[in-house]
Amino acid sequence: MANITARISSPTSAGPQKVSVTIPSGATLQNSSLQLKLLGDVDTTTEGLNDGSLLQYRASDQKFVTRTNIITTTGNLTLNGGEY
Repeated sequence: MANITARISSPTSAGPQKVSVTIPSGATLQNSSLQLKLLGDVDTTTEGLNDGSLLQYRASDQKFVTRTNIITTTGNLTLNGGEY
């Protein structure tokens, strides 16, 4: 990945109103062959890649596993969808 740097100089003013850095669209095309299932800490063999599958962390082997049913054998299961 290319080094992306930004320099902001504003010695006496309140500073910039908006700063943004964009990644060239070519970088996305180079990564189009990457797949989540190829990561070493993702197990897609347990339940496969089915429609509606979710990733759940499995502490026993420290991997994320695909599941169509969320399973917990210890503690409470809390789903937090964030704030909208």
